[in-house]
Amino acid sequence: MDTVSFERAPYLKYYIEACNEQNVAYDLFLWNRQNNGELTQNQHIFTFHRRCDFGGGKIKKILPMMAYRKALLKQIRDGNYTHLILINTLASVMISSTVFRKFTGKYIMDIRDYTYEGIGFYRKLVNQLVKNSTFTTLSSRGFLAFIDPNSKIIINHNISNIESIEKSATLGTRKPITIGFVGSVRYKSENMLLINALRNNPNYELLYVGSMVSGCNLEECCNQENIMNVEFQGRFDNNNKPDIYKSIDIINAIYGTFSLEVTTAIPNRLYDALLFKKPIIASKGTFLGDVVEKNKLGIAVELNSQSIKEKVNNYVKSFDENTFVQNCNECLKKVIGEQNFFKGKIRKFLTDNQKE
Repeated sequence: MDTVSFERAPYLKYYIEACNEQNVAYDLFLWNRQNNGELTQNQHIFTFHRRCDFGGGKIKKILPMMAYRKALLKQIRDGNYTHLILINTLASVMISSTVFRKFTGKYIMDIRDYTYEGIGFYRKLVNQLVKNSTFTTLSSRGFLAFIDPNSKIIINHNISNIESIEKSATLGTRKPITIGFVGSVRYKSENMLLINALRNNPNYELLYVGSMVSGCNLEECCNQENIMNVEFQGRFDNNNKPDIYKSIDIINAIYGTFSLEVTTAIPNRLYDALLFKKPIIASKGTFLGDVVEKNKLGIAVELNSQSIKEKVNNYVKSFDENTFVQNCNECLKKVIGEQNFFKGKIRKFLTDNQKE
């Protein structure tokens, strides 16, 4: 499989594992958005090659999207499939007429983010897709801000490294305290607020592990302003997360609040907090921030340096490890239960498919 596709869609593994366990034949249709080329096939994996950069203006994406739609519809027609698993909302909307005509009640809808739901007809189609699915899974309850409630909706969690559950926190056991951002490094302005709040403070080290997105030149800014307590490491392997988090005491999950795409999602860092017992810093005004505060898993901060500084210092001084670990374990138990239910729904979908 295209490694880019696995990196950007790690949740594919749940469907692939279920199909393999039940000996269900399947094809994958993927999009390599980094290069142009002919449609390729590697056994049951079909890859559409058409450059379409992430981010930037939407108009330039129209032609690649239409080409992708044409190729996908042709594959569905030629493959003579009986059931579908739709793992991209935009792609699902683009082929919705075929889905409604041939696959009503015979597909899983997997919604991972907010895209064009602010457009009335698009949102209507998304909710029709939910209504006509076997079931629809959301990776965040925050998506109910733009998805109508429906009995077919269940929650799933993109949790990994489940075998690496820690029993205790490191916060309060060592100095300086390391606040770590693990993942694709972005949200420059928000992170500069955190960096400036704790700049050259001997009690704190700030660590960024992951590739830096274009325009998020945090390292350059730190060098220019002689900020010495910030370290940047490059790209990492997800399997190395347990080791990476051994050197981190608090998780940095400060996101912007500029769109529903950001404010409604649940990032992997929440699961990292539960597994590795690391308090999390989130932004107020986000669904993540609400979850963190409600379950007492860390703090949600206003996006200004003085507020961040005061709230971080106060949290560190009053940190109660026993209560925090208990809160993590209670949330983790719920997450694992919901994930097992999600996996069971996939198995039932495949079993019912085989009976038809």
